Amino acid sequence: MQDDAGRAQPPPPLQVVLIGPPGAGKSTLVPALVETFSLDRIATGDLLRAEIEAGTPLGHTSAGYVERGELVPDAVIEQLLRSGLAAMRPDTGLLLDGYPRSLDQARTLDGLLADLGRPIDVVLALEVPDDEILHRLGGRRLCSGAGEPWVLHLDDAAAVARCRAQGGTLEQREDDRPEVIGRRLAVYRRQTEPLLAAYRAAGLLREIDATGSTADVRARAIAAVRRR
Repeated sequence: MQDDAGRAQPPPPLQVVLIGPPGAGKSTLVPALVETFSLDRIATGDLLRAEIEAGTPLGHTSAGYVERGELVPDAVIEQLLRSGLAAMRPDTGLLLDGYPRSLDQARTLDGLLADLGRPIDVVLALEVPDDEILHRLGGRRLCSGAGEPWVLHLDDAAAVARCRAQGGTLEQREDDRPEVIGRRLAVYRRQTEPLLAAYRAAGLLREIDATGSTADVRARAIAAVRRR
């Protein structure tokens, strides 16, 4: 791209949406995308926790839902997202991590981005078989009683041995139990299948095989963004 004087101009900032089921490895992929494409990450969960910790009126409203174990209404999430988007630098791209999760949220997002002149460029959907997710999450444990608790996987024999040698015990989080994982996956599939179909029809969807090594998954995702 060139300006009126024929000088090369940097490409416009990218707007990327990252979607994936629990255990798909979004957290390990985010840093590579942020660094490679100069993106600011916005995760509604992080925005929500920040508002609650700061004790803002919005955080106070949200905390009530969280304490009751209820989903925070879309209207509240929209306010969080609007605030996060407004704080972004105009020359920096956007990585939306874990949002939207439904068609209604996608419509809300389209409206917010249209107001900012930031239409979505690409949607990355991480694909992992359910049995692999069950293995990843079902084998996750928290080493407790040996200093600051830390997470390990039962496949990592050295980490398990280190935990026990330090006098720690292995604990499984409630939401890592197989029956809970199954319910979480069912909710994810039910919510996101129509969403992915809509992005596919719009030509925005890039489905990424998120199995194999972390390096391989990163390479696939980066290549998919570059091919947009």
